Amino acid sequence: MNPEYFAQELKGAVLQAKERHFYDNIRAQILAAASLGKDEVTVETQSAIPSEVLNKLEQVGISNYEKEETEYLYRITFDLAEVGE
Repeated sequence: MNPEYFAQELKGAVLQAKERHFYDNIRAQILAAASLGKDEVTVETQSAIPSEVLNKLEQVGISNYEKEETEYLYRITFDLAEVGE
């Protein structure tokens, strides 16, 4: 295998894995709250959730409010009450 190709392919795979982990973490926090019957959940991540993602969530009934950001932590509260209505 070409070393340059291998290095680029591995870099791409690592980036995809990191992004997937970011969204899997958000998904897990929201699903855990929903499975406990909660209508709201505060999600904590290491970086901000892109506004495009927040807009799409809002379109399916998962609204958000109370954003808080520090140097090391991003916290946002989601309202799940409208989902499925």
